[in-house]
Amino acid sequence: MERFNKEEIELLLNQGNKQQPCISIYMPTVKGRERAKENSTRFKNLLTNAEEQLESRGIEPTERNNLLEPAKKLIHDSYYWANQSDGLAYFISNGFSRYYRLPIQFKEMNVVRDSFHLKPLFALLSSDGQFFILALSQKDARLLRGTQNTVEEMDLSKLIKKFETEFVDEIPAQYLQLHTGVPESGGARTAVYFGHGGEIDSIVRERLLKFFRFIDREIQDLLDANNSPLILACVDYLIPLYKTSSKYPLLFEENIKGNPETISAKELHQKAWEIAKPYFQEKQETAKNRYHELKGTGKTSNDILEILPAAFHGRISDLFVTPGVQQWGYFDPESEEISLFEEPQQDGEDLINMATVKTFSTNGLVYAIDSEQMPDKTPAAAIFRW
Repeated sequence: MERFNKEEIELLLNQGNKQQPCISIYMPTVKGRERAKENSTRFKNLLTNAEEQLESRGIEPTERNNLLEPAKKLIHDSYYWANQSDGLAYFISNGFSRYYRLPIQFKEMNVVRDSFHLKPLFALLSSDGQFFILALSQKDARLLRGTQNTVEEMDLSKLIKKFETEFVDEIPAQYLQLHTGVPESGGARTAVYFGHGGEIDSIVRERLLKFFRFIDREIQDLLDANNSPLILACVDYLIPLYKTSSKYPLLFEENIKGNPETISAKELHQKAWEIAKPYFQEKQETAKNRYHELKGTGKTSNDILEILPAAFHGRISDLFVTPGVQQWGYFDPESEEISLFEEPQQDGEDLINMATVKTFSTNGLVYAIDSEQMPDKTPAAAIFRW
């Protein structure tokens, strides 16, 4: 699916504060051709709501139509809606459109403001963030992306084309061939086939190493630029060969052993999460323990009235937020005046979202976690640098 990382968040952040409406749409999606209509209908309804919000802001019909035209075209793309992940995030402003099919079940949400609503995306960059599984066998190479609760296969079609160009004249056809397959989840999958059964011993070691170096180099364009963990799934004798070839900085030492051809994506995900889980939980638990240790010293707060100004001053080192909870209000960065609203208002913002993006932009760490995991059971909690 679409690549998503911190650079993408920075791109979305740069579209805000230009005195123009920014529309942020989040929705859960379902997979498969037979349920594609559900996705497009849900998206259409959210666009209708967005248009109503634009009208309430005084946006003229022609401007509304021009703004929403790219999104409306997507409604009728049946192929796109048949090939979804678990959730869709769509962002549109004047002359800008960006959307991501992501492995996270978003709460349905439609926000029209002067900047994009980005808080739900931080779940992919925090405690249960994404990790990748590279499944290598004698016949197949697959790349899967997972979170704690989801897994999906990545599209390797561009890698295959490049592979053909670099290797088709070098390695005999009987040892190296390409194939487009279909994953269990339903969409098209392109796989690399690099040997038949017992013929792996016939491939010169140096050719295998070169092939693995090619894979390692190319898949890094598909991985999160911020070094999401990569877990290798393959038989024992391929492990040292690949690790010798790899330069990926977060290739885990622990692996999923065995021939992945006989292991379903679901089982690969289960095994990989057991390996990745301590990595993500350690970072989050360390931050939560530090929060509790500093509580009462003036270096923590669970009050948005304190958190938001601190975020704008770059004082927050760690911020915990619950993605699906909003606190609407108004904040003037110059006077630091804050007003809290019980309901969304046209001149208001989600103050927790404001604190989230400001913490991110000042190099603070953001943990987007469920309410029961929050250190103080509040929608936001922060550790201050000073």
